[in-house]
Amino acid sequence: MQRGSASAIVRLPSWMAMSPSGSGSAPMPTMTSFSERYKLSRRTTACSRRPSAAADAGRSAHQRQNGGRMAVRRPVVILVLMLLVLPGLVLHASGKPITTMAHGPKGNVEFETLTLSGSDFWDGVKTGRPVTISGELLPAEGEGRVPAVVLSHGSGGVDRAGDLWARELRSQGVAVFVVDSFTGRGITRFPSETELSRIGQVYDVYRALALLATHPRVDPGRIALMGRSRGGGLTLLAARTRSLKAQAPENLQFCAYLAFYPTVSTLVDYGPLVSRPIRLFSGTVDEAAPIAAVRDFAEKQRAAGADVKLFEYEGAHHAFDSPDFRTPAVARIGTVSFTVHYHPQAHARVKKDVKATLAEVFAKP
Repeated sequence: MQRGSASAIVRLPSWMAMSPSGSGSAPMPTMTSFSERYKLSRRTTACSRRPSAAADAGRSAHQRQNGGRMAVRRPVVILVLMLLVLPGLVLHASGKPITTMAHGPKGNVEFETLTLSGSDFWDGVKTGRPVTISGELLPAEGEGRVPAVVLSHGSGGVDRAGDLWARELRSQGVAVFVVDSFTGRGITRFPSETELSRIGQVYDVYRALALLATHPRVDPGRIALMGRSRGGGLTLLAARTRSLKAQAPENLQFCAYLAFYPTVSTLVDYGPLVSRPIRLFSGTVDEAAPIAAVRDFAEKQRAAGADVKLFEYEGAHHAFDSPDFRTPAVARIGTVSFTVHYHPQAHARVKKDVKATLAEVFAKP
């Protein structure tokens, strides 16, 4: 188990408190404004000793690729929940929303979607509240059409761990479309089901799929969906045949569904799932998404004929792929508390598992 060398104080908004785990630790003070987002006060001069590394950590994958620059305030590093919303990584775009990617865009783009209630989603209604959201399209190197992944964020919005995944996937020759469902809706805290329901957020990734399929460099038959935490839960919802029938783009669906530490609700009848590969990646000591519930879900779906496989990571907590949580902390959402902690061995393994999974599904005709 690795811990960061610098001691830190994490200040969270009042709707979520976080404190370092371990005996005798006192809860951290909370913030009254979410806009201050997870300020980490480091009591070392590490940032001043390594300004180039600190600056690089705050740049998005697309900005690194194209030599972009952004201001980095030291010694304050902005973190996020699930989890880690870095202001530099929250997606902003300018110009008119696009309705097609036939012109081959890359970088930040805006597109229109709907904010649907659960009932409207299931009824197939497409007259919800219109909203423009953004995404960052990171093209893969090489010639011809390439496979792609739509990346759906967790409860804290677009985060640095997601950015690391985008770069990891691009290194494998996979284009990545990072969808930001929160910023365009003005969501700056954990959203209520009224603001944006989980099933309503599925509509965003379906819209992303429809757009990405029109890109001249993307193979429309090899687009997978990958989500972490809340994004993992909506990945499973997107894999329901009922969801596809209600709101999926015509004649299109994801070729695979990769869900990281998803919360599986015992109150939801997932019903039959699609016939495409569904892969789950969960830690065995995750308190937010208990492994027992995930195992039960996988077993029931396999018994029903679904192509479901569960990858388990021994001793791994929630957000085990987020390096910013090298020091374990306890997060609270409402009355629910759980540990978030980076697990380097699990992170290394899951990268290999994801690479092998995508190589397999993208190789299928």
